[in-house]
Formats: sequence, structure tokens, C-alpha cells
Amino acid sequence: MLQILDPAGKLVGEPPDLDGKDLLEMYRFMALGRRFDRRAMRLQRQGRLGTFPPGEGQEAAQVGSAYALEPDDWVYPSYREHATQLVRGMPWSVMLSYYRGLPNRDWDVHRYRMNIHTIPIATQLPHAVGHAHAARLAGENLITMVYFGDGATSESDFHSAMNFAGVWKAPTVFLCSNNGWAISMPTRRQTAATDLADKAIGYGMPGVKVDGMDVLAVYSATKEAVDRARRGEGPTLIEAITYRFGPHATADDPSLYRSESEVEAWRVRDPLDRMRRYLDSLDLWSDDIDEQVTDEASEMDLALAEIEGREPPPREEAVRHVYAKVPEALSHQYETALRREDSGPSRLEPDERWRIGHDPVLEGATAHWNMAEAINAAMAEVMDRHPEAIIMGEDVGRTGGVFRITAGLLDRFGAGRVIDSPLCETGIAGTAVGMAIGGARPLVEIQFDGFVYPAFDQIVSHMARFRFRTRSNVSLPIVVRWPNGGGIAPHEFHGDSPEAYFVHTPGLTVVVPSTAVDAKGLLAAAAESPDPVLFLEPKVLYRAGREDVPTGYYTLPIGRARIRRAGDDVTVVTYGGMVRVAMSAAGQLEREGVSCEVIDLRTLKPWDRDTVLDSVARTGRLVLVQEPPRTAGMAAEVAATVAEEALYDLEAPIARVAGFDAPWPQFGVEAHAIITPRRVVSAVRETLG
Repeated sequence: MLQILDPAGKLVGEPPDLDGKDLLEMYRFMALGRRFDRRAMRLQRQGRLGTFPPGEGQEAAQVGSAYALEPDDWVYPSYREHATQLVRGMPWSVMLSYYRGLPNRDWDVHRYRMNIHTIPIATQLPHAVGHAHAARLAGENLITMVYFGDGATSESDFHSAMNFAGVWKAPTVFLCSNNGWAISMPTRRQTAATDLADKAIGYGMPGVKVDGMDVLAVYSATKEAVDRARRGEGPTLIEAITYRFGPHATADDPSLYRSESEVEAWRVRDPLDRMRRYLDSLDLWSDDIDEQVTDEASEMDLALAEIEGREPPPREEAVRHVYAKVPEALSHQYETALRREDSGPSRLEPDERWRIGHDPVLEGATAHWNMAEAINAAMAEVMDRHPEAIIMGEDVGRTGGVFRITAGLLDRFGAGRVIDSPLCETGIAGTAVGMAIGGARPLVEIQFDGFVYPAFDQIVSHMARFRFRTRSNVSLPIVVRWPNGGGIAPHEFHGDSPEAYFVHTPGLTVVVPSTAVDAKGLLAAAAESPDPVLFLEPKVLYRAGREDVPTGYYTLPIGRARIRRAGDDVTVVTYGGMVRVAMSAAGQLEREGVSCEVIDLRTLKPWDRDTVLDSVARTGRLVLVQEPPRTAGMAAEVAATVAEEALYDLEAPIARVAGFDAPWPQFGVEAHAIITPRRVVSAVRETLG
């Protein structure tokens, strides 16, 4: 274990090349971090702050590591790095505002080059790796430092981040503050490894074990790792052996799982006492230093008083910053809530509402393409128009993906922009988040629909929430594509339709095209979006037919449905692979004298309420068709909206044709689950009596 100062403050190793001013500054930051923790603990007990995680005892690991960074480097914290925040120049008011539970309007991650605390454990690690890798591809020589605890090494995101970083030789420094406890779980019950630093070996990077209560040792180890990364030699894992003297958080009682004698044994290694003795040995210490720290820390009370004196955030803060523009549906929900509470008019200005456009007239040269070819062309156009665009996924490069959707793009744009990633969906999605924070525009492919489940946490916890979390300080222009749905006789997890999970998630846009023309225009629009878009491609339609597709660049409006077939007797609403089924049923019914209006939603979130409601007002009947399981799907959402807003337009009960509430069956019996035109025809007949 690397150590430069022993617990008595005496040199036992080679000190780093720091002058007296630097040494005093490092002590100052450690002391301020401790004052912040102690004061915040008291404020939480007074009910003036929310749940708070103190870091007392870990100041050396935080300050020593942060002090080794350059101003342009980035920090990805966990949730206890308060001393690191101070080193990065964050004011008391920003730190306290977070723990007051207020919107993070002042936490400018670009200004402080420091991301907001990460609550889901270890999920920030892939972000740091993706950011560092994208920055290097863009020619930036920055380092990302990511902080986490010993418990985080048990998470799958730790593995994915370390593996991606090792494969890519990403300029990332992993700093594990091993305080011996993950709340009540000791390290020995987290891992069988003797040292966490040993885990680095399997990922092809150095692992360094350092005395985490020795600020000089941490600085030296970090400086070496930072310099190594900046030279292009890849990542390093640093295990800082430290201790938290207080509870895991204010809701924790550490006496339930550790003894007071253990705490006292660690107290003799206190990083502040150790540094103070060392400064004294250099004749740099003066009692005035602590007095100055006390005076500076007293500004916390002024900052908190200012925060408490602010006007409460307006109610609209609850719905702003979910998207770059407030969708019409969200605005409608907000206005309805205000009306029912008699709270006055909406404060959401019309120019910030989602504007639903119209399909442009597509003119010019065309090519006779199927959907797969149209998507490939759209991605090539996006890559041409946006030098920051990156295609990433499993097998997307040399083989062009399992459906050959990205075929030829590696040769055209190179391995730096068309990246064959390791086989790890959470790593793919997580690094894409970091890439977008770093200024890239990732086009991510998940190989199959059922493989998106491991990436669910990254998509839902981070992609969807970053704009809201940062009050629009961070945009994530990410497109996540995957082949969706059944109909090709696949094995398990190769025929799922998981869209309902994501439609339920605020912050995501979900698009499902049904034609080659729409796929090309909607994918271009998705890539232009400042918000993350999930682009679900019905695999049954990839090569189901061809149509004339404009070869020039064009976008189609996200959030706007298309009437595929006009009709007067009944409205049939569907999307994706079921459009073809609904159109076949409508053709059969026409021969019986029934006129069906078929609406292709195209976008599931936000979906086009106006087109559906207008159609139902004319036909008086509604049939909904979806391939996924019936319960809580898009059909249920559309039906509920029509029942709420157009019940008196209906002349018959709404009918749903949907998949069973069962997993998609094995390919030998897939036909038993597939929705046929006959089922749709029968549902329409039922609504007609």
C-alpha cells in the first residue's frame, strides 16, 4: 500500500513535488470538507436539509485525487464527494441547494466540469468512460475521474465500465474509496478478492492500493494515473483505503453493525491530524489556518439563509425540463391539474409547447428501397451532417449488425465513428450517456429487443432523466435503435415488444415506423432531437417490401400520426408491424362494405391525440391493435384517453386486439400468438354490432 505520511505525520515515502502553498491549500480543502459535513449533519437534524451522506474521514482521498486534475478534466462523483466539490470551485450555495431538495438550476456541470451526484450505485462509471473515449476521438486531451465506494464494485456497471475502459484504453481514472463498509455490509462480504485493486488485472489496467487517509499518497498515485492516461496509456484503478467516521447517511445507525472501538482505532489515522502534523514539521503550520477555515465555513450559514429566503420554485418546475420543449400531452396534464384545483391559468407559455407539424411534400430523386436500406441511408446522412455522430453496438462494424442495417458504414466512416463494442448492453447504453455529455451524438444499436432489458437502468435512470436532473444544463441527443417484435420465428428474447416499459418513462421519446419512407425521415428527426429517442424497428418489415424513398435528406415530424387509409365507419389505431395487418383487414372489410380508417401512430410518446380524437369523432367506433401483451400497453393508453375526452362520440364499446399477457412463445408455436387480419376483422365486426 502506497503511503507517504504515517499516522503521526512523518514522511515514510517520497513526497510529491508540491510547494508550501499547495500543501496548505490541500489541508484547507480537507478542513472545509469536514466543516461542511458536520454542519450539514446538524442542519439535517434541524429539518433544514434532506437526507445527508457525510464523508468525514475520507477527505484525503477526495482532495488528494481532485488536486491532481487539470481544470479541463471532468469529475463523475458518487454522492459523498463534498471535499472534491470544493476543490472544483463549487460554492456553498450550490452544494446546500442540492440537499435542500431544490431544482439543480445552479449546478452547471460544464462550468464545474463535475457531474451531479449519482444515486443508483456505480451507474456513473460507464458515463465517465464514454465521456473520456468520445473526448479522445474528438481530439481533446482530457481525463475523467470517477468516484465510487467498495460496495459499488459488486455492481454490474463496475464490470462494464472497467471492461470498456480497458478495451478502449480510455483516459479514465477509477477512484474507489474503500471505507470498509457498504452501509452495513463489510468489504469481505462484497468480494472474495484480498484487495479491490487486484480486480484491475482482469481488465488490463494497473491497480494501485494507496493509504486513503494520506492526502500526499493519494495525490501521488492519482497524478501518476492521470499522467499515464493523458499519454494515451489507458485507465487505472486506485483503491484508497479509508474510513467513514460517521454513518452512511443521516438515516443510518452504524452502531448496529460496527463497534465504537473500531471507529476509535481508525481515528488515530485521521487525515487532517496527519496533515497538520506534517505541516508543523515543515514550519508551515499556524493556528490562524484553522481560524481562517472557521471564518470561511461560516459562509455556509449565509448561503443557507439566502437559499431559505428565496421564493419557492413555481409549480411548473415539476414539468419543465423533462424535454427540450414541453410536449402537448404534458402541458395538458398540467393545465388539467391546475383547473381542477382552481389554481389559475397555466404558466407554460405556448411557444414552449410541443409543436405537431405536418408531413412535408417529398420531392426529388428516389430509390426503390426496403426499410433496412432506408434506415442505413438515414444513418449515413446523419453521420455526414454531424461529425460528432457515433454509431455503436455489438457487431455493428465489420459485419454490419445481425440484420445488416449498418452494412458499409464502417468502411465509409472508420472505426473511430462506427464502434464494435464489447458485448454488454448496460455498458453500451451507459457509455453512450457519457459520450453525449462530452458532446457526441451516439446512434446506439441494441442487437435484439429482448436484449435491451440489461440496459434498462441506464436508459430509465439516466438517459431519460439527465435533462430534468440538470434543469436542461445537459442534453443527451442519443438514438437507441433495436429490431422489435415477433413474426420471424426467433428464439426467446428475439421477438419481444418492450415498448410499453419505455413509453411509461418521462423524458423518453419512442418512435416505431412502419414504412421505409417513414423510417428514413423519422430516424433523421430522431438524430436531430436534443432529447433521447428510442427507435424501434419492426424486424418483420425490414425486407417485407420496397417503395420509392427520397434519396435526399428529410425529416418527418415526431409526434404526428399518419392516416394510412381514410374511412367513415370505424377507426383502427395501430403502429409498427401491425399496420400491415390492419391494412389487410381493412381491405377485406371494404369488400364487405365497411369503411375503415387506419391510423398509424408512428410515435408512441408523445402520441398524436388530435388525429385519433378527430377520427373517432367522425366514425364513432374505435378498434386498437398492438402486438405486445394487452395489459397497460399503448392500446390501453389510447382507449383511456378516448374514453376521457370523446366518450360521447362513441357509438359502441372500444375493442382491443392485443398480444396475450404471456411471454412470446418459442418459434415452433409462434403462429399461435401472432395477430392475424382475421382477429382484427372480427373485432371491427363486434364494434359494428
